Amino acid sequence: MAILVRQVLPEDADACGRAAYEAHTTVAAAHNLPSEHPSVEFSIGLIKAKVSDPNVYGCVAVQDGRIVGSVFLNTFPPEPVAAIGPLTVFPSAEGRTGRQLMEAALTEARRRGLERVRLVQSPSHLRSLVLYAKLGFTVREPLILFQGTPPAARLPSEHHVRPTTPDDLARCNTLCAGVHGFARDFE
Repeated sequence: MAILVRQVLPEDADACGRAAYEAHTTVAAAHNLPSEHPSVEFSIGLIKAKVSDPNVYGCVAVQDGRIVGSVFLNTFPPEPVAAIGPLTVFPSAEGRTGRQLMEAALTEARRRGLERVRLVQSPSHLRSLVLYAKLGFTVREPLILFQGTPPAARLPSEHHVRPTTPDDLARCNTLCAGVHGFARDFE
């Protein structure tokens, strides 16, 4: 059956959120891990935030009139860099749907002249890791998901931890640019 990939619309958010929830819970259950998406409401809220963000470009995959997946290209103006995610596909539509969505996001990145595109791979979903490698992505760092209650932090007395303030933004941007290669001051 043919899959049509088109730009996401605000009214697509609920269907995309349901696909995201089902995709994440299915992969997590297959590996006996807690899902990164704790509820369908969480997933729908995440997708609604992406759809309404002017710095995000989204696409949906439609099969037989039904949304079966989505992908989002997150940009960081004025930096020439983007991050892809989330990419989610209903498990019943896996196969070539994820590839078509990724190709649509990468085509948009090239159209915008973005120099770098990054993504974060869910540590338990090896099929998507293979897809990303086939599309030319290179593994840079492992990502491991830890869950639970962390122990109380014990910092040496010379360290002081406090909430950030607007006065910290310039230094945070310098740190971000040094670590990641781009600033995030628009956020």
